[in-house]
Amino acid sequence: MTRRIHLGISTCPNDTFTFHALLAGEIPTPGLEFEVELLDVEALNERLGSGGFDAAKGSFHAALLSDGALGVLPSGSALGFGNGPLLLSAEPDRTPQAADTILCPGRHTTASFLQRLYYPEARAEQCVFSDILPALKEGRVPFGVCIHEGRFTYADHGLHLVEDLGLRWERETRTALPLGGIFARPHLGQDTLRSLQEAIRASLDWARAHPEATLPTMRRYAQEFSDAVLMAHVDLYVNQWTRDLGRMGQAALATLAMNGVQSGILPEGTAPLRVLGRARLFHLCEPDAARSLLEARASAPLTLRPESLQREGFVHLSEEHQLSGTLETHFAQSRALYLLELDGDRVGSEVDWEPSPGGESFPHLYREIERADVVNHWSLESGPGQSLEAPALDTPTL
Repeated sequence: MTRRIHLGISTCPNDTFTFHALLAGEIPTPGLEFEVELLDVEALNERLGSGGFDAAKGSFHAALLSDGALGVLPSGSALGFGNGPLLLSAEPDRTPQAADTILCPGRHTTASFLQRLYYPEARAEQCVFSDILPALKEGRVPFGVCIHEGRFTYADHGLHLVEDLGLRWERETRTALPLGGIFARPHLGQDTLRSLQEAIRASLDWARAHPEATLPTMRRYAQEFSDAVLMAHVDLYVNQWTRDLGRMGQAALATLAMNGVQSGILPEGTAPLRVLGRARLFHLCEPDAARSLLEARASAPLTLRPESLQREGFVHLSEEHQLSGTLETHFAQSRALYLLELDGDRVGSEVDWEPSPGGESFPHLYREIERADVVNHWSLESGPGQSLEAPALDTPTL
């Protein structure tokens, strides 16, 4: 059966770049049919908050206010270093005082979060992000928080940089700044969430392989900018954490939640966002090592430490579609192995997706495998002259 997904994305070049292949039908989306709306980020925040989408791009600030109604998908985020909001002024050498107005691009945006965090004494007013530079240029307000393409064009408007708010965040927290992500509702179910996540990642991978082909979609929604500015925007906001939040991204989300609670911007008890739609993660190992980990005996080890953890600093994992290739490439001579499936929610914050020598990205776990991490396991055996094959993953060994 086909599941219809009401998806919202922003008109910003990083989103139209990432989602071009999905919008243009360049990638298969088995089991999913999309109804897509493109809106300003604060409009997306408001619609997400009122239940208007199954999944949508939004601000991490807004999602943290959802009280668990939203989780974040691993792919599609705008998060990183050197790409945060800028506090601008119409006059040089001036900083906001208590009576000053700062124009912000929506009260639920991460830009407004940083304004409240670093300039709480000023008075904030909200408007569509594209109206901020004109308002400053015309002298209607003394200060404004600039996001998106304005980072590249504010000087052309005769405006002045007061402070790079993202750089201040990075300096004080020593982590990346989480701007926006693709948020979804847990009630969609694990299968649908995984299919949705796979579609977003596939669309991004297609865009990275065919960047020039995405320009018509980017131009359609940002006609006032040159191709050079559009691609500069993509280069700044689409990075390794857009493909997968990984360890850095999830640490940054935890830091955002902590700072929000401590400053009173977020309610007491607000927890970091749950990551939804994670891929199934597997590890192949020798039978003796697996049995020692799995046996419920007091003398059995509680963790599994593969040699790669000592040698390379991480444990090699595979996604479901990578298992056959992993067996063929690395275990062609093996006659018996165990396949362990790990709990993505338990290990996810310690997993990064990194390229192999062949170029394909594989998940790497940066800690030992604990007994409680293993949710399923399979015993693999082959006869003389045969190769090990990936098992039917719906029938684990009991």
